[in-house]
Amino acid sequence: MLKKTILMFILTASQAFAQQAADSKADQRGSDKLDIKKLEQKYWAAKDDDFSVVQNRRYVKAERFYLTGAAGIPFNDPYSTGTIASGSLGYFFNERWGLEASYNSASMKDNDAVGQFVDTYGVIPDHNIFKSSYFLSGIWVPFYAKMSVIDKAIIYFDMGISVGAGTLDYEITQKEGNVSKNTFAYKLGVFQQIFFSEHFAIRADLVNTWSTQDKMKYYAPGTTPIPGGPAVTGQRDLGSETINDTSLMIGITYWH
Repeated sequence: MLKKTILMFILTASQAFAQQAADSKADQRGSDKLDIKKLEQKYWAAKDDDFSVVQNRRYVKAERFYLTGAAGIPFNDPYSTGTIASGSLGYFFNERWGLEASYNSASMKDNDAVGQFVDTYGVIPDHNIFKSSYFLSGIWVPFYAKMSVIDKAIIYFDMGISVGAGTLDYEITQKEGNVSKNTFAYKLGVFQQIFFSEHFAIRADLVNTWSTQDKMKYYAPGTTPIPGGPAVTGQRDLGSETINDTSLMIGITYWH
């Protein structure tokens, strides 16, 4: 009976040892497998503040200068129409932040609304004419993307915001001759550029500027704009007014 008891103990111990060895080997084999749940917890957890999208950029902007030449039109000026030419020089410190200096020069003339006013009332309305501007702007680029074009090519583009301040030159229209003025101005722009090589990109800007401008009557008090009509009365100085100018610019950017 004692022999049978000892034999059963030896068999039970041997079986337990064999099972433990098998489990150990299984754990070793399982360690080579990818644990998806652990990866999700580590990289996709909401509490992970360091998470960011990893994206390969073919055309980089960081630590590069650029030069942009563009042309466009104003489209909210109630009295003038024409074209605007601009030049910009900028530098990006990294892929998100940059600094830009820009100059804009306008070639404007009275639009159809002024012509209709003259035809209807026989006089020219009081108005100012935008001439040029200088701005220094900070640039932030929050969007970068790639886009497939009918499965034939990949377009690389980004979209950014520019905020700046500078000076604006304008003219007050007067019958005796226009008066040139200069004022402080703010700028807020949204732009998008499409890269087609390492050094060149197409850029489109929607630019808004705000400035406080002096306003004056076109005709001097006491004069009669219409022969036989009433004379102009009151003060010629009309005070000041905040003017918003909006323009759409399209151009080419060279990246150095």
